[in-house]
Amino acid sequence: MRAWCICLLLISGCLSAQTAVNVVVKEVNTQSIERTLALTGTLRAARHAQLSSLSDGVVTQIHAQAGDEVAKGARLLSLDAALVQAQLQALTGAKQRARIAVDDAQRRFNEAQSLSQQALMAATELADRQAALQSAKASLTEAQANERYHKELLARQQLHAPFSGVVAERFVDVGEWVTRGQAVFELVSSEQLWLDLHMPQEHFGAIDLAKQVRFEVPGKASRGFTAKVIAKVPVIDSASRSFLLRLAVPPQAGLQVGLSASAEIVLNKTDEQSVVVPTDALLRHPDGGYSVFVISADKAQRRFVRIGERINGHIEVLSGLEPGMKVVTQGNELLRQGQAVTVVQAREQ
Repeated sequence: MRAWCICLLLISGCLSAQTAVNVVVKEVNTQSIERTLALTGTLRAARHAQLSSLSDGVVTQIHAQAGDEVAKGARLLSLDAALVQAQLQALTGAKQRARIAVDDAQRRFNEAQSLSQQALMAATELADRQAALQSAKASLTEAQANERYHKELLARQQLHAPFSGVVAERFVDVGEWVTRGQAVFELVSSEQLWLDLHMPQEHFGAIDLAKQVRFEVPGKASRGFTAKVIAKVPVIDSASRSFLLRLAVPPQAGLQVGLSASAEIVLNKTDEQSVVVPTDALLRHPDGGYSVFVISADKAQRRFVRIGERINGHIEVLSGLEPGMKVVTQGNELLRQGQAVTVVQAREQ
């Protein structure tokens, strides 16, 4: 009796092994994929400068501190201007004397001209007075130029903000001697921010100017931001083989300089057709690999695949499949290599 039971179990196992499994299949096709590229960049100020004094001198006053918001034209620093002021006063006096000399020479020339018309003065005397008038005018022009020059020197004893922004850092203090070209303040404007990204060189032609790009900032994950591509610098970094992609961030975004941001760049579509399969067809292995089952002569055949982009419920297959093949999308979880299958219609959800 026991032998008969064993025989019945073996026969039942053989029959069950030959029983076909119902599966749903989809045909492998191709389509053009809109590819995206994830990059991380840094928010930078469009206007960010280290300010320096236009004159040498001793700092007498500091009018702004780090963290202060200043308007364009606001005074930031003053240098000792006593000597320049004294020179300017002297030159103002010289200009006034030169103007008086011009007025006197003009009067003398007018008198000589009137007498010459009445034949009461020699022509040479008239010419001499005319030359004296021209010389006086030249002296006045020189005095005016010297005064303007020293007024400019006096103005350069003070440093003014070239644009509105925030004082990021102050490098000098009262009593220090500063020289032209020496950085004394760092000024940053938050009115216009740029998001600078470094893209691989192979994507240079896949980016259009004025394209809208979505990005996120850590710590503000609940909010998404958009920026417009304003420049792609056609100079390739030989070390990283990348180029600079610059995005203009809207002022109303309320972001700060120096923050990191992650952007998702949508690349231009190409004529290249990619092999795609439904996501349900993909089986993941413990080692991280992927495979699908294809149907050949009513048998399940496992094909190992390498995948690419995931988009709209489909997976791009880089290798392992050809267009026209039939892949199993339902019933593939328990399939075995070479197992018999029966193709059925998909169940309505």
